[in-house]
Amino acid sequence: MSSVAPAVDALERDQLWGHPKGLYVCFATELWERFSFYGMKYLLLLYLTKYHLFTDEMGLDVLGAYAGLVYALPVIGGLLADRYLGMRKAVVFGGILLSLGHILMAVEGDQAVAYAAGAVLSETITLADGTVLPSGVPLAADIVNRDVGALNVFYLAISLIVMGVGYLKPNISTIVGKLYKIDDPRRDSGFTIFYMGINIGSFTATLLCGWLGETYGWGYGFGAAGIGMILGLFTFLWGQKYLYGHADPSNPEVLKEKALGIVSKEWAIYLLSLPALALIWYLVQSEPVVHTTQNAMLIVAIVGLILYAMFYSEEQKRDPIAIALAVVPVALGLVWAFGASDLWLGAMFLAATVFTVYGFIRHNSPEYSKTVVLMVLIISTIVFWSLFEQSAGSMTLFADRVLDRNVLGTEIKASQFGSLNAGFIMLLAIPFAALWVWLSKRNLEPSTPVKFGLGILQVGLGFGALVLGAQFPNEAGRVAAIWLVLAYLLHTTGELCLSPVGLSAVTKLSIQKVVGVSMGTWFLATALSELVATRLGKLAAIDTDGGEVADVATALASYTELFEFLMWVGIGVGVFMLLISPLLRKGMHEVH
Repeated sequence: MSSVAPAVDALERDQLWGHPKGLYVCFATELWERFSFYGMKYLLLLYLTKYHLFTDEMGLDVLGAYAGLVYALPVIGGLLADRYLGMRKAVVFGGILLSLGHILMAVEGDQAVAYAAGAVLSETITLADGTVLPSGVPLAADIVNRDVGALNVFYLAISLIVMGVGYLKPNISTIVGKLYKIDDPRRDSGFTIFYMGINIGSFTATLLCGWLGETYGWGYGFGAAGIGMILGLFTFLWGQKYLYGHADPSNPEVLKEKALGIVSKEWAIYLLSLPALALIWYLVQSEPVVHTTQNAMLIVAIVGLILYAMFYSEEQKRDPIAIALAVVPVALGLVWAFGASDLWLGAMFLAATVFTVYGFIRHNSPEYSKTVVLMVLIISTIVFWSLFEQSAGSMTLFADRVLDRNVLGTEIKASQFGSLNAGFIMLLAIPFAALWVWLSKRNLEPSTPVKFGLGILQVGLGFGALVLGAQFPNEAGRVAAIWLVLAYLLHTTGELCLSPVGLSAVTKLSIQKVVGVSMGTWFLATALSELVATRLGKLAAIDTDGGEVADVATALASYTELFEFLMWVGIGVGVFMLLISPLLRKGMHEVH
């Protein structure tokens, strides 16, 4: 007790502008970490398709696997920090991994070269699979010769970044919460300041790194992102003294214990992370494996949580029909997840519907109904984020290939359009928060399910703006940039309706004994949506010549067809959520 009190007193004395100095340390660290993350994110697909000459499908597979893992691994990083490392050590280790990864991202290697069938090689080349093609021999098929060594370095860099985010991302946010008492009235404003750092980092990085990468070379853009991460790491190392022990391990003696009699448990965690890099290195090149695994885990988690809620009370455990119905959707879901056929998907949803409806009729307890509502909300976020995350995929390729990017005599780089989301959040977050307060005082604030429905509806309408804009191409067949700006605006307003209330809904609706599992399910759904997003993006995959389209009109038609499909998905699911919101609201049992 005595060791904690001085730290608390020092924390309360050491203030800057009304908040603990540690807040600004976390603010700056997260700003630079997000600078590095977003500085790379919007360059990634362009780099793969234009420099290493990946097809659209290949590039989207890498982007999907990478993004899916980035959102899944923080669950593990958070658990390791809670049980062993403590948040401070986890952030430092994650920052080191991120810095190494971003430094390696600057290694471009040799640009890929495409050879058309019938071409005669002027020199002998060796392909990735070891095949040697001698000079002077006509090629029987189209081939692309890529720098395999540079690509292996790229995959290693991506793996380091994925693992680094896993350690840093969940714990830097938790540290902010530790700097305030639960009932501290400054707590919400502290998180607002912290999240503003996220958006400042995202906004500036996408503009600067995108411009550098597309203007002077990919290595310059990735290198600038790496410098940002190194600055973030040094900022945290310098400022960790202002955390006053609140981010240290809960039981430091455990970390000093020997693991297998060789090294301390702390170093065992660090060293075991190295072979785990090999697994991630494989997974970022194996999108189907990541997709299947996340599907299976999400199905088990969702049905398992509903099953737990159904049998939460003693009398419910004796219902054999409920037990049988609970097993069916899990079994069918796993069969579908491992690739049997889409028929199994329909069977799974039918079985899950019967299971859920039966539970509502037979077991309409508050715990059960709130859990079902939460699972419906979580599933709906897969739709939202799958559409929203087109930004780094199909929307970036759309901006590069068919958008008129000359604005007032200045060419905007395709990757720079990604900054619009962060820019609009900085402009609109406070007005939206004020709007909810204003509506709440008049008993007009929408319920959580209505906000989810409005969010999904708006992301669909954002694609509607792109479909509308495609009807008015200029003389070169390109679409005016204002339509993409409008799409980002609608996507951002949709995000502000859905995202801020999501995590709050998890904590309020979940049974407290499994709130951690429920939170993990939320993040797992977000991770899966990243892969769904890139799979949707592949519907508009286009054959290119060195990353450039030969026919703008054909490319525009392909993207318009995709965006029209996404528009109707968003509008349809959004309207559906609004229609069932009274039922969901009732199932929440007075939880707002």
